[in-house]
Amino acid sequence: MIKTLGLISLVAFATAHDQPFSGSFMSKEEKLGLMEKAKEMFYHAYTNYMEHAYPADELMPLSCKGRWRTKENNRGDMDDVLGNYSLTLIDTMDTLVVLGDLPEFDRAVSKVVTSVTFDRDVVVSVFEINIRVLGGLLSGHIFAQHFKENSNHLQWYNGELLAMAKDLGYRLMPAFNTTTGIPYSRVNLRYGIKKDQLHYFQETCTACAGSMILELAALSRLSGIPIFEEKAHRSMDSLWSLRHRSSNLMGTVLNVDSGDWIRRDSGVGAGIDSYYEYCLKAYVLLGESRYLSRFNKHYAAIMKYISQGPMLLDVHMHRPQINSKNFMDALLAFWPGLQVLSGDLKPAIETHEMLYQVVQKHNFIPEAFTTDFQVHWGQHPLRPEFLESTYFLYKATGDPHYLNVGRQVLNSLQKYARVECGFAAVKDVRTTANEDTMDSFVLAETFKYLYLLFAESEDLIINIDEYLFTTEGHLLPLSLSVQPQNYTDADKILDEDTDLPKRSCPSFDNLLTESIRKPLKNMVDGLCPNRKSRIEAREFAKIFQFGNENHMQRIKAMGIVITKLPNGLPLLFMNSSHESNPEDQIDGHEFLTELNIIMKDVNQKEKINSAKSVSFDNQDGQKVSLYAGAANFGLPLNLGLKVVARIAIANPVKGCETLINPNDVKEKIVLVERGDCMFIEKARKLQEAGAVGGIVIDNATDSSVITSRAFSMSDDGVDDVSIPLVFLFASEARPLLDMLNINPDLLVTISELPKETEAEIDSVEDTGTMINNSIDKLKKIIGDIMTSNDPTQVQLNFMILAFVLEFLFSITILLCRHRIGR
Repeated sequence: MIKTLGLISLVAFATAHDQPFSGSFMSKEEKLGLMEKAKEMFYHAYTNYMEHAYPADELMPLSCKGRWRTKENNRGDMDDVLGNYSLTLIDTMDTLVVLGDLPEFDRAVSKVVTSVTFDRDVVVSVFEINIRVLGGLLSGHIFAQHFKENSNHLQWYNGELLAMAKDLGYRLMPAFNTTTGIPYSRVNLRYGIKKDQLHYFQETCTACAGSMILELAALSRLSGIPIFEEKAHRSMDSLWSLRHRSSNLMGTVLNVDSGDWIRRDSGVGAGIDSYYEYCLKAYVLLGESRYLSRFNKHYAAIMKYISQGPMLLDVHMHRPQINSKNFMDALLAFWPGLQVLSGDLKPAIETHEMLYQVVQKHNFIPEAFTTDFQVHWGQHPLRPEFLESTYFLYKATGDPHYLNVGRQVLNSLQKYARVECGFAAVKDVRTTANEDTMDSFVLAETFKYLYLLFAESEDLIINIDEYLFTTEGHLLPLSLSVQPQNYTDADKILDEDTDLPKRSCPSFDNLLTESIRKPLKNMVDGLCPNRKSRIEAREFAKIFQFGNENHMQRIKAMGIVITKLPNGLPLLFMNSSHESNPEDQIDGHEFLTELNIIMKDVNQKEKINSAKSVSFDNQDGQKVSLYAGAANFGLPLNLGLKVVARIAIANPVKGCETLINPNDVKEKIVLVERGDCMFIEKARKLQEAGAVGGIVIDNATDSSVITSRAFSMSDDGVDDVSIPLVFLFASEARPLLDMLNINPDLLVTISELPKETEAEIDSVEDTGTMINNSIDKLKKIIGDIMTSNDPTQVQLNFMILAFVLEFLFSITILLCRHRIGR
């Protein structure tokens, strides 16, 4: 197999540096000055860590002291990366090499070797310790060995960092003892996995399990011990087998023993990001085509379903046409950089430009922001992902625009994050208040990418193109692609459903980055409010929200008018007299066309979801089938799927709090009453208590499918319920409750409603609508009789009244004869 020795994307774009750019020019002197400023900022943070925090794991920059595990207020999952092993120093060693500071690198390696141990009774995140600590040790060893052989430094070094990496690798191995081979989320560094802790470690994120292959494969190839790489390959293979076969998308959280998805939302941000990154980089580093094939399949799915213009919005992996969130998180900022590596430059430029507009508005990228670019979560822990993508785009294009982007980020860090003892995370970008945190990745990645952005190749003491960046910014040599002799060839076989992977990158020799960015410059509301966002009208229809002021203004600009129907529902239509330009009018028609398609799809799904049944045997042994509405979440009762179980009643009956009778409801279908919380919250409480299904009974005593509109119970965008939930109006529920009083051990089935019964229900619903209309007419007639002074009109109204009453009486007789509910 032909192996690429350099970063594949950079070869493809080698000619891009000769392109003319209309953006602002940056002189070599100014660029050099920014490089020196980035270096000074790094040392301000690093020196304060060494003086005020080392050997603690992290620096607390506002308190000017170190953060130790258990010695400060516990921050929950955030502290699972800490282990009292000088985390920041290990994570930072190779940044010292990038900055060319070999004397300090020598001292740092010596401190790690002499003072760090992993024999600690502490539970840590398998993912975090792998990418930060194991990755830092491996990169540190590679450079220590290199400069021992090629300089006067580190002559004392004898592979100590590699020995520490092997020790840590063995301590991580118990996490891989799962049914699927996907590692537990956490492990005790001294005792492995204790049986009483298994339940707490069974759920892991896709990125957590799928971001081990680079470090563990490097450890195997440097040490000659194959078990590390073998475990990582098995984990990646298992994850690949759990993708949704129709969409080729991955979920976000899964159970490592059962392989069941806990959260099925799919995106490129938090919880899933580096899995996709490692699929591609495993091919680049290890030379195994199966990973390139997997990445290509995932990438095509992402661009089809998740990429919506320059935005990247989470969808349901099993229903990828439906967005699961209306906000994006900061971690997706790595994606343009990965697109550069894959050779797809145009969408990389577009998404990066969108992110840059967010930076211009908020100074940083907030942890999450909405589709109209407002703050959703305001924190900014000085993340590196945006700078990472900026660096790779500059390296691929040579466009000085990206130098100016980097300068703005540098200035924001100086203005809003620099404090006396380092750099402090921003608590909220809206207030620019700081918090007492400086994560290790600030030194390992943020300042590394900032420095590299402004550095020339002659400023570096290593050839950066001979290395691959891990997700933590650690450098692994591409020479690791040479297979060790004791590694099995069986793993080189492609997946059975793999097609020939795409090994060449598209050519963008004539692509001008300025022309791609220009249409996106005013996406963020407030920068240029007189110009609308250039998101395609059809894509805009997918995210349109009634009541969102920015959205309403945009459709108004298209010439779309909104009015309300008598039933209160909104009606949208084009106003031909509206003074909008032809382009806006075309957008308006496109928007309405797409919205109509979406609403038809939603209505069809609601109709499908609403046709469910609750059935049981009455005292005479006859089957009773009750019409039930369904949910847009949980187990779909389609294609003959049904749940049969004894019935129980939740306590508390609303089912909005943790049930106090879990033993009574375990493995049963549980009744809950409507009200006090969302339907999906009730389902979660039932699932938590061990129920196999749930029936929600309406809290309106006289409600009925005949007189009430059927509906599907909605979700909240988090797909974590796996049991079915159905809904009964009060009238339909009475036969069930009566039978339950007679037989507390009643066996109930919830399933899809038979087609013939569904047709009867539709007929009855139509009849119910006629009754409601007749009742409204009756009320009006009675009102006219009471207020009219005209004897002739009164007599006529009495005749109409008699006719309506006769009609209602006839309908009542028909309904009594109808076999609904039997």
